Amino acid sequence: MSKPEPEPMLDVARGDAALSKHLKNSLNLLRGKVDDPEFRNLVDDVTSGRRSLRDTFNSPAFSRALDPLMDQATTHYRNLSEEERAELTRTGEEQFEELRRSEAEASRRGNSPDDDDEDFSDRTWLR
Repeated sequence: MSKPEPEPMLDVARGDAALSKHLKNSLNLLRGKVDDPEFRNLVDDVTSGRRSLRDTFNSPAFSRALDPLMDQATTHYRNLSEEERAELTRTGEEQFEELRRSEAEASRRGNSPDDDDEDFSDRTWLR
């Protein structure tokens, strides 16, 4: 039985498997929330390794899709209390550390981690 092909690493992750996985998860979440077919195609190309995120990030399709979402996220963040911001920071750091551990363990085993993609669907500023 042959080993599965390694998952393509995003260029902006600079070899950091956990960061690449996190970015792909985030892009796929955004893909599911945006109806623009051009944006969806770009995300598919980036996550499959056919195109680099760096080259597509400034495309009109990315701007059309992400600008309104970023405005919502910025407004949401500005309305958080300092305690809520600190909790959000702690939660994010814990989730990222878990993703790093998972990627490191998978690397030691010589395969990719289970597809337990992080679920961001409860983030109200992304809806």
